[in-house]
Amino acid sequence: MSDWSDEETDDPTYADRRNFYKVEQWSRDGQYVLDLVFAGSSLDKARRIFERIIKHRPRIRLTIRQRTRVLDQWPKEA
Repeated sequence: MSDWSDEETDDPTYADRRNFYKVEQWSRDGQYVLDLVFAGSSLDKARRIFERIIKHRPRIRLTIRQRTRVLDQWPKEA
């Protein structure tokens, strides 16, 4: 039996339908998503992945989103 609260996917459309949290890597100019790093139902896991990536790649451009709502982004806006 699987626990729905720990569900993950690599399909961005499915992630939006399920209202999942997504960690996404963006282009340098911030115009489009290069990679879906994580999509799942756990905000805690999304935040851990987000923090780990920016620690190792400080020049990366990332967001944590839930559908169109941006919950966190890197680099932080001034």
